Amino acid sequence: MEGLVAVVVTILLVVYSSAILAVALSWIRLGFLRIVSRVFAGFAIVSGTWLAVTLIDGNGVFVGGIPVLLGAFALINSLRRKRQERAKLDTWKS
Repeated sequence: MEGLVAVVVTILLVVYSSAILAVALSWIRLGFLRIVSRVFAGFAIVSGTWLAVTLIDGNGVFVGGIPVLLGAFALINSLRRKRQERAKLDTWKS
């Protein structure tokens, strides 16, 4: 029984860690880390949706909704910051 608990905790740790890491990396301006942030955000959204659908009878919507929301925020923040940087470069050039 302890082995099953360890597997579940490991899965939840990976899902939540990817969502938190995506949010943290979405604030960094380096191009490579921006791509990594988007990959982690996509993984968080997909795995959070999987958790929500799998655990729908219990509290799965809450457990899976947190990584989905964090991943969506990281993706939106990354795209917003890229758009702001492009606008800043366009005004700088003209």
